[in-house]
Amino acid sequence: MNQSGVHKKKPRIRNRQRNKINQVQQDQGESPEESAPLKSNGCQAATAVQSKRPVENHLPIGNPLLELLSQNAQVANPQEIDTIRVIQQLLRRKLLAKNSAVPSNENKPPPDQAKIVTQPKEIKSEEKKPKISTSSVTTKTKTESKTSVLSKEEEINDLLKCLGSKLPKGAGESPAAALFSNLGKLFSQAPPSDVESSDEEVEEYVEYIYKPRQYFMASLCNFCKSDLCAQNRIPCSRCGLSYYCSSGHMKDDQEHRQLCYALRQTVDRNGHEMFYKCGDFSEEQFRSYRIVCIRQVEKEMNRQLTATERELLLFPLLCAESKCREHRFKRLSMCGGCGELAFCKDKPEHRGKEHAKWCGAYQIFKAFIMFQEKFGRMEPSLPNKILRELPMTCSNTKTMMKKLNFNVTNECEYAALTQVSTGPLTAWFALKLCERLRNCEEMTLHLIGAEIEFEADMLQKWELFLLHITPAVKTLNVVFVGPELNPNNISFEQLKKIKCCRSCRKAQRTVNYHFENSLYHDYCGEGNFLKPNLICFFNCGLYRSTGFALEDTWPETIQAALNLNCPIVVTSYTKYEAPLDMVQFINQSNRHLNVVMPPTVNPFSSEKPERNFISDNEAPFMYKNFYCFVVD
Repeated sequence: MNQSGVHKKKPRIRNRQRNKINQVQQDQGESPEESAPLKSNGCQAATAVQSKRPVENHLPIGNPLLELLSQNAQVANPQEIDTIRVIQQLLRRKLLAKNSAVPSNENKPPPDQAKIVTQPKEIKSEEKKPKISTSSVTTKTKTESKTSVLSKEEEINDLLKCLGSKLPKGAGESPAAALFSNLGKLFSQAPPSDVESSDEEVEEYVEYIYKPRQYFMASLCNFCKSDLCAQNRIPCSRCGLSYYCSSGHMKDDQEHRQLCYALRQTVDRNGHEMFYKCGDFSEEQFRSYRIVCIRQVEKEMNRQLTATERELLLFPLLCAESKCREHRFKRLSMCGGCGELAFCKDKPEHRGKEHAKWCGAYQIFKAFIMFQEKFGRMEPSLPNKILRELPMTCSNTKTMMKKLNFNVTNECEYAALTQVSTGPLTAWFALKLCERLRNCEEMTLHLIGAEIEFEADMLQKWELFLLHITPAVKTLNVVFVGPELNPNNISFEQLKKIKCCRSCRKAQRTVNYHFENSLYHDYCGEGNFLKPNLICFFNCGLYRSTGFALEDTWPETIQAALNLNCPIVVTSYTKYEAPLDMVQFINQSNRHLNVVMPPTVNPFSSEKPERNFISDNEAPFMYKNFYCFVVD
């Protein structure tokens, strides 16, 4: 080190104690060469180091303010350099004064511990946490004082006034003026949460996050999930049923190897390729044959196939013509839009005319999978507007979103938004048809056969899309009932702690969540039973003869629901299922039913496509709450 206190070369890392200045500089993430312009002699260097110590406690590395200062530190105009120094000195003085005013306390935790998230007492008392494979429960604690917020605002205003008086006045947009503008935006930026509480109130809430599984699509690389429409598609050299963007990715796909070996063994045992001469099968026979193929492969692997592995056999790349079903890849051409439809190269008429209305759904479904591979589940933005009048003129999801002043332009994000909103909006639609929305201060919904991945995912949707659009309702009770409600042993007591937004809390409006992990007709006889205003059968498949534990429990459940004499809405995935559900409902009824709306396309259905195997020859995709009927 020379007399000016500047190192001429970077010090080597050694196993000896470093001098004080180097130690502080490394803690602040800067080298001696980077801090050299701020020093003119050894005395000033020591002063700069001492003044930075308290700043480090309040403005850690990565703070947006420090980034702004560092980005504008190298300027050509000396006057602008002086401006930067003035800002830095003012900030240091302010923070030094604040730091010196705080009395020392030995019992005070260090600054790093302020960021530690404490769990609620219920979790701390548990000796062992349940293992959750497809979901995670996150516990967050927020504390914020109104008085501290006000004092911070006053300090910020004083600081900005002081900075404004020190900055030079100029006509052009100089770096100093741009920095001052950015500082103003930074200080005036609102916190990301609208939650404000008193010093005594500690807000605890949990968030259930559903992690979606992987999917198989013949138009995506089975390893990296890149789109194969615009590039050469390489089938697996052994099974020929999975596809890749390169031979390297084919070799790297370790997860496919066990399945691939079992597929090859099954083919060798059968003496022909897996989908050889499938054009001779009817639609039902071909559907049954694919199930038989799954059972054969599972026997080879001595385990059940995962949902993703089953899709390899449920949705193979074959010619779309049902009387052809050519399986040899070299003889097939693909749809240029989605890459999922195949047809014979020498017979373009095998493409079919029906694919045009499904090609867009294939592309949306593919976009979801590609997004999920890169970023995880798509979580759309949600509206927070509270309506003062009932939106009786809203006839579908788009008009409702317009009423909520919420616009989503991205097609995939909008589809995800409809998946979130379809449950509460369908319930609102049924109550509207039955004229049960006005003068209703307390509303109770029963969701029968509820699934944690659909009805109970993003629980705040019941507030945003039902409580916020029904001004008369003060208390909303949402009861989730079903024997398969909790496959991952999630703490329902923690989920119940989700609170409403600040505006609803000020207006004393609440949403209460109840979870009943039992059959509905059993719940109706319990002491904690809440009489409903509406009963919802969402995508239950009432027409099926097998239900929970391979038993048909729907007759008892339907009779219990009808005995409550309240409106009932039943939804289904497809047009094919809705009439069958209606017949089952009428057959189990012991009284006259007032059919408010027969099976009809639900204007508030989800627009997020999901693969359909039950009737894939008619509709390759299905949608949550696609069809519905309402009885009273």
